[in-house]
Amino acid sequence: MKYLFWAGLFLLAGSAHARVGKWLPDTPDENCPIRLLDCRYQEERLVSCRQLTDRSAEWQTSVSEESVKDGKLFVFRFKALKDMDEAGVAVAFDHYRWTSDNYVMIPASVYNGNRQRIVNRNYATGLDPADYDRPDLALTSNPIPQLSPDFGSKSLLEVSVCNTATPAIAILDRQRKTGILLLTDQGIERNQQILDHNLIVEETPDRSMASFVISAPGVREKKPEFIGFSKSPDRGIKINKGDEITIRVTRLSFACHDVPCLLGHFMAERKRHIVCDAPRHLIPMSEVLDIMNKDIDLRYFRKDSVEFYRPEAADWMSFGWIGGLINTYPMLALGDKEHLRRVASTFDFALPRAKGKSGYYYDILQPDGTVLNRDAAAIVPGIGLTRRNGDVLYWMVKQFNLLKGMQKEDFIKPEWEENVRLLADAFVRTWNTDGTWGNYIHVESGKVAVYHTTGGAMAIGGLALASAYFDRPDYMETACNAAHDLYRQFATMGFTSGGCGDILQNSDSETAVALATSLFTLYEMTGKSEYLQQSRDLAHLCASWTVSFDYRLPEDTPLAQLDANLTGAVWASTQNKHGAPGFCTQSGDVLFKLSRTTGDTVYAELIRDIIHAHAEGIQPNGKITERLTYCDSDRRGSRADGWETGWNETNGALMAMEIPGIYLRTDKNTLYVFDHVEAEIIRNDSRKIVLRITNPTAFDAQVTVLSENAAEAQKPLGDNAFLRWTDKVNVKAGRTVTHTLRKKGV
Repeated sequence: MKYLFWAGLFLLAGSAHARVGKWLPDTPDENCPIRLLDCRYQEERLVSCRQLTDRSAEWQTSVSEESVKDGKLFVFRFKALKDMDEAGVAVAFDHYRWTSDNYVMIPASVYNGNRQRIVNRNYATGLDPADYDRPDLALTSNPIPQLSPDFGSKSLLEVSVCNTATPAIAILDRQRKTGILLLTDQGIERNQQILDHNLIVEETPDRSMASFVISAPGVREKKPEFIGFSKSPDRGIKINKGDEITIRVTRLSFACHDVPCLLGHFMAERKRHIVCDAPRHLIPMSEVLDIMNKDIDLRYFRKDSVEFYRPEAADWMSFGWIGGLINTYPMLALGDKEHLRRVASTFDFALPRAKGKSGYYYDILQPDGTVLNRDAAAIVPGIGLTRRNGDVLYWMVKQFNLLKGMQKEDFIKPEWEENVRLLADAFVRTWNTDGTWGNYIHVESGKVAVYHTTGGAMAIGGLALASAYFDRPDYMETACNAAHDLYRQFATMGFTSGGCGDILQNSDSETAVALATSLFTLYEMTGKSEYLQQSRDLAHLCASWTVSFDYRLPEDTPLAQLDANLTGAVWASTQNKHGAPGFCTQSGDVLFKLSRTTGDTVYAELIRDIIHAHAEGIQPNGKITERLTYCDSDRRGSRADGWETGWNETNGALMAMEIPGIYLRTDKNTLYVFDHVEAEIIRNDSRKIVLRITNPTAFDAQVTVLSENAAEAQKPLGDNAFLRWTDKVNVKAGRTVTHTLRKKGV
């Protein structure tokens, strides 16, 4: 390691020049790309930010740097030379010849600088009525940290690490075709707790320069809430002479031609700076499946002659999104007479009702058969969330195929098929008429009501499956056209949005995984490599929403007392700022499929983390909630014990079904373990492979083993593949077993 005192680099800027921003240099100097800063606060306000030199009276500074692949690891050390109150320090990385066309991402908080239209609407009310039916309306969000979209105005955002899935800033300089990653730590330790860093971006009014700042401790002027901001509780700290503060930053720079390239680098490097503990083995996937299936069964509604699987706590049918007509999938897979009857009752109740003349469905169906106008529809009756209809299309066709795979084709009723076909027709008609599906649709006419989101991402996969099921090539044509446009308009811009019906059009994780799944479905069905690469690009975006490090919570918080490992929790959106157990509502099997197809274990690691984080959310009573959060705007450090949410039951069951416990490549002598067990190959010869499998949990496990050779791995896995995974290994709690696999052809 090389130690430097950068006295010449950190020259004090001339005091005669007026400061143009909080964190920007007093005098721009391209020869000074990194500044060390002394910060003073008055409560939550930054009142002084001075550049430090080797002659400064407040801090003695030193910088060490270590060359790493594509960049350097910097360690900035600050030693106090005197007592100070309400103080802090910071490191600024200045970027000259900047432009607002450049892309800035802070994982789970900022996408493309969040440069969108801002309004202030109440929770789950949708847009203002005057904003509907406006193709010219800009993407609209509730107040969030953002770089200003208005040239010449102040442009500053501040994000605490507790509001990020990874403590990092990702930058694409489009003109230089360069990507930059700034990776740092959670914060600094003081009095046995971590004070989070702030990640700060500030641009000059003419956007010719930008400063990227890591401050310690992080002091925000405004604290983001679920909607809008509140007075910040952040404060500077009392410093005694001799105190030391260290800020570590890994700065990577690489050739990068577009945003997908940048996000690919981010996924590969997001765990590089912080060494994390391995996920905890808590509950085997087989036990999770059993628990989640029981929870779903408890949601079965029965009153008079009406029966259906409720997807949430209310006594109604909710289509798509949080599990409606999705939670029936694991129930079908059980295959027994009673569960088949219950699913049939659900389809019989839901599919012919709540349907408009167009073929689309309204959001909510009450037990009496009437539509409930809720959320945005309560303000603008007659609209439906596009994402809900996309979910219904995809999952209904998938369930038809599941029944065929189970040799229960006779169970499928023609009227179910007809209703699903009409829904597919509706998506085709809307695309042909409006050239998009938007965020909301008018259920009766099929016209787009709110434009400019990827809310219909799941419909791409749904139309692709429906094209084969109904022998309709026009469905596939529309699916491919939509994939092309949504990828070009959104994925290349580094965000997706429109999947969540309780917020506006904020960037969200749900459309990212939906688009990734749909694109991989197209790849499996067409064999076109472009869809494989595009699916990978969306998986990289998914990684930005997934916690990548061991966030340390205050010791008095419930999750800290549980010793929870939150790596793998998935953030919902830039508005709904909390980590959750899994994707809503997907298994994330696209990540397993990508790993299987490409051989890149980075995708396997991502879904493994998500699987293990899901188990962290299961309460002692078997219920699961949607909170695994360390964000200070949403029940910080809480699992929300006592809550129950249907969509987390559904995605838990889906993960346990659609992802094998152990994936083994017989030709490579390699395996990857997704389940809450440990496994290794202890023998591999011409005739057999022997595995040693240990179950460290308190629950008996039935571990699914998927073994393949090179030729088998080249074939598309497709949907409902778990029906073919017949190799099951029973391992008692706390026990170790060996399992022998005979090689094919021997």
